[in-house]
Amino acid sequence: MREISLSKSGEQKLKTHQFELKAQDAKDSLRSYTPGEWVRVRNSGHLAFVNPMLEEQPGAIQVIENSENDLDPMSLIEQRIRSAYEMRLLDPTYISGCRGFYGQADGLPGLIADVFTNTVLIQINTAGLDGHRDHIKNVFQSVWEREAHLLDNEKYREKEGLPKFPQEEIPAIEVSENSLRYELSPEVIQKIGFYYDHRENRLTLKNILSRLSHVPQSGLDLFCYAGAWGMNALNGGVQHIDFVDQGSFSEEIRRALELNGFQNRGSFHRADVFKFIDDAIAAKKKYELILCDPPAFAKSAHQKRSALEGYSKLHRKVIRTLASKGIVVFSSCTHYVNPEEFQKTILEASYKENRKLRLLHCGHQGWDHPTPATFDKSNYIKSFFYRLEN
Repeated sequence: MREISLSKSGEQKLKTHQFELKAQDAKDSLRSYTPGEWVRVRNSGHLAFVNPMLEEQPGAIQVIENSENDLDPMSLIEQRIRSAYEMRLLDPTYISGCRGFYGQADGLPGLIADVFTNTVLIQINTAGLDGHRDHIKNVFQSVWEREAHLLDNEKYREKEGLPKFPQEEIPAIEVSENSLRYELSPEVIQKIGFYYDHRENRLTLKNILSRLSHVPQSGLDLFCYAGAWGMNALNGGVQHIDFVDQGSFSEEIRRALELNGFQNRGSFHRADVFKFIDDAIAAKKKYELILCDPPAFAKSAHQKRSALEGYSKLHRKVIRTLASKGIVVFSSCTHYVNPEEFQKTILEASYKENRKLRLLHCGHQGWDHPTPATFDKSNYIKSFFYRLEN
């Protein structure tokens, strides 16, 4: 294994725990390296892998934090996957389903895995790990004791210059989260299966509803996907939920209602969320509980302004649809909007609608999305619970 020397800029970045480096952060050119080649970082004790195809982009050199000098790449990969598994054992309920590996936060940049009761779905987005596809798959199968499948994201792989492989046939996924069950067919799966990132916030929703002197009777789950927010609301005592998404999830919602004993307490509406709310406003329909968890509004920092404008527009419509003394949960998974900026769009929306909101709770991602600090870029989930005053 070759060694690579970092420039002063690269050394400084490592000291401040920045592990995605550019080509200019190396003393010498990266052109002699093959994409995904593993190297040792001289004088630091770190391993890394290099992708000269990224040129001056962050990630041309991916440094693996606190890597052990005496481990070869395959041994290090296995050690990190097992370590991530042991961390999930902190909560035994995570073993039935969770984000089983979370990239750099778990020690291997570009490796994402979601664990379900019947399978593990794996996504590899960096050249240094792509050369170990079979090994990674085998380790997950051994550690989690269930079948594993590789589910490539072509967009991410194209950025890294990674090859295309025939898509593996994957089964319908069986999900268990917060004692609730879901089933998703391969045709409707988004990302790599299920959005576990809000699991703790959904559990908090159920617990808060269970404590209220008056539990909301009517609820609205916007951008519902598999219906996880709404199902937790039903589990907390809400009588009926309208599930809304532009995707075709009617069978998934019907099945989730059946699996969890909530038959006849939910209805799926396939519609554009903004239009659905506009129609509700026109009909003067009000909900006592609204759950709003849209997909990311910005894919890059350049889209941040439009994302904030989109949130403001959405939040105003949601507030108009919320009954007096109702509860609303505003959530976001947009990396480029921080909690303060996101919350500001909520408060500005309530001000413009002349409605007063009172904060009940704020939450972030679960333990299976580890992060060292609230300000770290790996911490991207935001969730704010409010009550609408008279």
